[in-house]
Amino acid sequence: MISNKAESPDQKAEKTQWIDTLPLNARRAFEEAVRKHSAGKYDEAVTHYSMALSMEPDDPVIWTNLGVALRSQDKNKAAEMCYRRAIALKPDSPGSWSNLGNVLRRMGRLKEAVSCHRRAVELDRKFYDAYYNMGLVLQDLGKLDESIRIFDYCLKRKPGNVNINWDRSLALLAKGDFLNGFEAYEYRWQREELRERHFRQLLWDGSPLEGRRLFLYTEQGFGDTLHFCRYVTEAARAGGKVVLECQPELKSLLKGLEGLDDILSTGDPLPEFDVQAPLMSLPRIMKHDIDTIPNHCPYIKPPAQAGFPVHVPPGTRKKIGIAWAGKPTHKNDHNRSIGIEQFLTFSSIPGVTLYSLQKGPEIAQREGHACGVLVRELAGGCDDFADTAKVMLQLDLIITVDTSIAHLAGGLGLPVWVAVPYNPDWRWMRRRTDSPWYPTMTLFRQKKPGEWDTVFQAMYRKIRKEIGQ
Repeated sequence: MISNKAESPDQKAEKTQWIDTLPLNARRAFEEAVRKHSAGKYDEAVTHYSMALSMEPDDPVIWTNLGVALRSQDKNKAAEMCYRRAIALKPDSPGSWSNLGNVLRRMGRLKEAVSCHRRAVELDRKFYDAYYNMGLVLQDLGKLDESIRIFDYCLKRKPGNVNINWDRSLALLAKGDFLNGFEAYEYRWQREELRERHFRQLLWDGSPLEGRRLFLYTEQGFGDTLHFCRYVTEAARAGGKVVLECQPELKSLLKGLEGLDDILSTGDPLPEFDVQAPLMSLPRIMKHDIDTIPNHCPYIKPPAQAGFPVHVPPGTRKKIGIAWAGKPTHKNDHNRSIGIEQFLTFSSIPGVTLYSLQKGPEIAQREGHACGVLVRELAGGCDDFADTAKVMLQLDLIITVDTSIAHLAGGLGLPVWVAVPYNPDWRWMRRRTDSPWYPTMTLFRQKKPGEWDTVFQAMYRKIRKEIGQ
């Protein structure tokens, strides 16, 4: 049963007896719903759960399972109501309380979510998944020490649990404990999102290379590559030759990295090498903490032939490049991406010219919101990141959400303002307005989940102050 897999053995036994009490047609509908649900066929699962409820409308287990299926479709308000209906029917169900906490977290109602998970563990002190879920919400709230304590408590019962170890690593990194955080960050290879690569050559341990060839390879998104490619120079100081494999869109930009001997695109035949390492393991290999991470910028320099001249209208006093959305498939995109309309407020300031650096499907927002005149298009003429970088170097300021443009601007040593969600990616840490990774970066943070108005009002005031208005 979908909704009960995290519950205690006693509860599972109760549910096994429960299903035998259902009328035959309701039982068949429920079992078919679970089969469809397990196969990821959520529409069909919802249909069959609904059929079961038409015969057993006051059954809390079916209501809870329906809520889980709806949440999988991001129908969060409907899922919330299903969980509340289940709790009204059976107030002492820890699974329903924890499920309600999960959907409230997804909706940004974090304090309510914590209360739900606390209620779940009050009802079942051995319900470790509820403890873990509570730790996740506390992490979202920025209560990192408390969340780490809960993760540690859960790991005493489940020491090898990948998800708990992974989220603990993110909390440590967000706290600025890079030594322990990057050590635990290796759990990423045990998650489904990443495919670990295997080589006959050994993983580099950070020792002197003494002329050996080190193969470094990227593993995640554009932003991660731009963020950690600074380690090419650090690795080269170990006395060997460094070869980097990166995304094709980044190759022409990164070929100028200091200390780089050769560069290739993902999918190209591999050269000969002696040792290897994934790019994002280098902070762990080099045992860097928050005070020793390499933060000299710029470390990225586009080739001379890249890009094109940016047209500047007469009277322009500040040229601002903007990017309002990240990759839609990113799991946290609903929190980090905004919309072009928030950025349009800057166009009302005399002397400000806005330029779009946005890529991907969200570029349609520029014309869709009738702002072709208010925001000049630049990204459309850029074939790769080298072009984008060369164009950005002609601007005075970059304002962006948490996406690759933020890392590109930081790596270029440009003034860059990043609109950071209430629950940010680990690398933006908490509360601080600067970044230990990028000296020219300023962070503007949400004060509560989903609330962007105050962020952009603060940016607006600062722009006006900088141009003397």
